[in-house]
Amino acid sequence: MNDARMKLRPAEALSVPVRDADALLEAGNGDAALLYLHILRAGGVLDPDRAATALHRSDRDVETAANRLCRMGLLTREDAPDASGAVRAAGPSGGNGSPRSSGPAGPSNAAGRAAPPSRELPEYQAKDVVRRSMESRAFMELVEAVQVTLGRLLSSADVKKLFGIYDELALPPEVILLLVEHCREEVAAKYGPEKNVGFAFIEKQAYEWFNREILTYEQAEQWLREHKSRREAIGRLRAEMGLTGRRLAPTEERYLNNWLDLGFGPEALLIAYDRTVTKTNRLTWNYMDTIVRSWHDAGLHTPAEIESGDAAPVRGGKRTVPAAAPNVTAASVTAPTREDDRTMDQLDRLMERMKNGQG
Repeated sequence: MNDARMKLRPAEALSVPVRDADALLEAGNGDAALLYLHILRAGGVLDPDRAATALHRSDRDVETAANRLCRMGLLTREDAPDASGAVRAAGPSGGNGSPRSSGPAGPSNAAGRAAPPSRELPEYQAKDVVRRSMESRAFMELVEAVQVTLGRLLSSADVKKLFGIYDELALPPEVILLLVEHCREEVAAKYGPEKNVGFAFIEKQAYEWFNREILTYEQAEQWLREHKSRREAIGRLRAEMGLTGRRLAPTEERYLNNWLDLGFGPEALLIAYDRTVTKTNRLTWNYMDTIVRSWHDAGLHTPAEIESGDAAPVRGGKRTVPAAAPNVTAASVTAPTREDDRTMDQLDRLMERMKNGQG
C-alpha cells in the first residue's frame, strides 16, 4: 500500500456509537461487524433471511453472528417476531433508526451478556473455521500460543473447540490463553506433568468462567490469584490434618471448601480440627463441621475471635455474656430467722452423729 491517503466516499451519515465500534474492533469478528452494520442500516430490525441474502452468508452464519452480538450487549431479542417473521431488536439501533446503546458493551465487559443457549459448543465445519480464521489473525495467533502452552500440535477437533470458545463464548484471546494455562496446571497437579490436557476439560472450564463473568484479563488474573490462595490453604490443611498421599474424597473436598467459603482461614480451622480429635480421638467431619458452623453463627472466624468468644458460654448458637455477680450490700443481707436457727441446729446434730459413727 502506497502513502496516499484513503477516504471513504461521501455518503449519507450512518452513525455508530463509539462504544459499539470499540467492541466490534476488539472482538475481531468480521461476520458480527458486518451483521451489525446491516441491522443498523435496516433501522434496527433483523430479518435473518434478508440478512443472509444481502451478506452472502448461510443461515447458520447469520444466527451465529447474531448470538455473538447478543452476548456482546449490542443486540437484544424481543420475545416474539413480527408478522413478517423478522426479529425486532432493541439494538444496535432504536426503532426510529437512530443508533442506541443502552449499556456498556463489548467482549471485555460482562454487562449485557446473555448466557449461551446450551452447555455445548456448536459443531463447526472445518471450512467455516478456516474462512473465519482468515478474517481474524488474532485467532491464528491464539492457536499458535495454545500449542506452545500445551506443548503439542492441536488436532482439527481441538481447533474447532478452541474456535468455539473464541467465537461462541466471545472470550478475548488473552483470557482464553490464561484459561488454557490454568487447565494445564490443574491437570498437572492432579495427574502429573506428562498428562495431556483434553479440550473437553478446557471447554468445561470456559463455560464456568463465562458463567462467573470472568471475561477480561483483569478479572481472570484476580480469579486465578484467589484460586491459588484457596489451593494453598487446602494444601496446608491436608498436610496438618493427615490427608496427604491420596486424593480427597468429594465429601472431604466439599467440607474444606465450604468452611473456606464461610471466611475461615487454615489457622482457625486447625483449632477446630484439634478440638475434634481431642474429643473424638479421630477426624470426625460432621463433628468438626458443627464446631465451625457454631463459630460462624456466633461471628467468630479468626483465632483471636475464637479465643475471645470461648470465654463466654454459647447457648443456642449465640454467645451469652455471663451474668454479673449481684451487688451485695449490708442493707441487702437479711437477719437469720428462728427457722434458720432450728435448721442449723439439726445440721449440727446430724454432723455430730456421723462423727460418732451413729449415722
